[in-house]
Amino acid sequence: MKRCIGLVLVLLCACATTSEQSLYQALGGQSGVEQLVERVTDIAHNDERIGFLFEDIDFPYFKARLTEQICELSGGPCKYTGLDMTDAHSGMQITRAEFNYFVEDLQLAMDQVGLNVPTQNRLLGLLVPMHADIIEQ
Repeated sequence: MKRCIGLVLVLLCACATTSEQSLYQALGGQSGVEQLVERVTDIAHNDERIGFLFEDIDFPYFKARLTEQICELSGGPCKYTGLDMTDAHSGMQITRAEFNYFVEDLQLAMDQVGLNVPTQNRLLGLLVPMHADIIEQ
């Protein structure tokens, strides 16, 4: 009898345990990633501190690559097809301050699309380490 009760308790605990939602799912899947990219690119392009960095870029190409990158990094089904970060930012001489302004814009975009703070932190944790490949290239 004690074994049966123990087995039932183990089974109940196993059923009650839920796996953490993937970051891709927490972002809202493909449509959520696309919405976030649309929002952050709009904010950054209109940010007087860094908007000039986006003046001469091919926005459809940029948005598609950023969408792929966030999708892949977050565990989604996408494959990033763009340049590595060093090559993509080569010659831009992006400063630490400009990088930080973009991160601020990303945080604003994440707030505006309704992502909770833990989800925001998970995404930032994947993107912010790229700063070494972006700053002063």
